[in-house]
Amino acid sequence: MARPMWSGTIQISLVGFAVEVYPATNTTRPISFHEVDRNTLGRIRRENVSAGPAPTEEPAGPQAMEEPQEISAKRNTSLHLAPSTRETRELEAPPQEAQQHTVDRADIVKGYEYEKGKYAIIEPAELKNLRLAGKKTIEITQFSKGSEIDPALYEKPYFVMPKAGPQATAFHVIRQSMAESGMVGVGEIVFSGRQHLMVLAPPHDSKQPGMMLYTLRFANELRDARDYAPATESAEADTAQLALAKQLMDAYTERFEVSKFKDHYEEALRELVEAKMNNLPAPALEEEKKPAKVVDLMEALRRSVAQRASAGTGDTQGQAETAATTRKRPASKARPAAASRKPKTA
Repeated sequence: MARPMWSGTIQISLVGFAVEVYPATNTTRPISFHEVDRNTLGRIRRENVSAGPAPTEEPAGPQAMEEPQEISAKRNTSLHLAPSTRETRELEAPPQEAQQHTVDRADIVKGYEYEKGKYAIIEPAELKNLRLAGKKTIEITQFSKGSEIDPALYEKPYFVMPKAGPQATAFHVIRQSMAESGMVGVGEIVFSGRQHLMVLAPPHDSKQPGMMLYTLRFANELRDARDYAPATESAEADTAQLALAKQLMDAYTERFEVSKFKDHYEEALRELVEAKMNNLPAPALEEEKKPAKVVDLMEALRRSVAQRASAGTGDTQGQAETAATTRKRPASKARPAAASRKPKTA
């Protein structure tokens, strides 16, 4: 059984219940690639390389014995200033192999460039100390209508499951109360050393066990759409056009089922890999449909409604089949008939 990524207590005033939080999404694709050399098929490796020659070590001596402490103090300072003019000219010279050197992992730190060539250095230990301690309690600070939360704020979903015990009753009571009232709980959770705004909500499917936890973006993480809005944004729709647009939407209205939609890129990628493995030609590219050139909006709306009606507006099954055929990716002309080997999945 999968291990929870977070476990603790959800607290609502004086009511609390123990829960476990699990990721609700997969982060890996079925097919993954390595970078290889075309000529030798050797794997490509990465190195951490710094511009400029490697620092030279001074010979040991009475004077040199004091320098390591001085150098260490300079390296531990919070600011690293730009190199001198002579050093700058050397670093800005055309890159040559002799002017670069490999950097050990222990010598790589975070640097914030606050001026050209000037960095505020953050040591790994300082960054680690800044991370928030993982709290074992989620305090729900308020309840809000789910419809009041902008969908653009939603970031990632998680499953919330109650732990066995008498507190599980409180979990189910809160879940049903939120489902019947359309409310969600708002609070904060800390994991991976970061603070996250979150909402606790009943699942969309009432038959799904547990509840859902969604991490949210903070307000300052969203850009202002008005920065990109064209001047025509404020134009009002014509009444007749609006009526036809609603008629078109009604004709295409179906119950949403996410299982109907497939990742066609992943299918095409698998076809390509199978063809390569079996020394077959790559599948032919699909021809992109060119949009019909209809200048008049009313004419475009009328044609769209008529086209949908001709597919069988009164036949629900016919509509579903037509929509599925429209969405389905056409078979490739060069699809390998029977691949003897299947690509490995990650």
